Amino acid sequence: MGIAERKQREKEERVGHIQNCAAAVFYQKGFVDTTMEEIAQRAELSKATLYLYYKSKDDLFYSIIEPALSRLGKRLVKIAGDRDERADATIKKIIDATYHLYEKDPDAYHVLSRYNAAEFMKILPKSRLDHLKNIMRSNLRQVEEAIGKGIDQGLFVKTDPKLLSIILWNCYMGVIQYQENRMEPGKSDYRKSTLDAAIELILRGLRKK
Repeated sequence: MGIAERKQREKEERVGHIQNCAAAVFYQKGFVDTTMEEIAQRAELSKATLYLYYKSKDDLFYSIIEPALSRLGKRLVKIAGDRDERADATIKKIIDATYHLYEKDPDAYHVLSRYNAAEFMKILPKSRLDHLKNIMRSNLRQVEEAIGKGIDQGLFVKTDPKLLSIILWNCYMGVIQYQENRMEPGKSDYRKSTLDAAIELILRGLRKK
């Protein structure tokens, strides 16, 4: 490995370390009550070092949530784009893809789970806020379209796809939070199995008898 490649790898590792530490503090204290000094202490770096990588606290915050949210958005659009697939299978794939984000990047997921529209309006520039809103709306719309597809396919009873998509999304987040709160070291992990059961119960109620 050349010097340039080694330096690039070291930079990427440091950026990842900073983001992981920042995400933990943001999740624990919220954006407003978190300071760059606290993030620096958590990362065992000087505050000046943080500013070598990020212009501001909101720049660091955005760098954590935007890439993860964007990756999920692209994945959901691809999944929902299969118009021939059974809608119940599509919905399960959407939930699985969202859970994969939670498993792969839990720090970003946890920060996103504390999303507060009023707070975000104060901390992010309008262009960045609008970008995040568009991704989140798109993600919700993929669920809505999958439900609509199920109605068109004759699989689901007629319902309000938008309302149900919101219910599904809240069900997902509620199950994850509840099971996380109950987890104990060395004990069984019921997050995914409970989530799968919850989604199947909702789909069972949607399917035409």
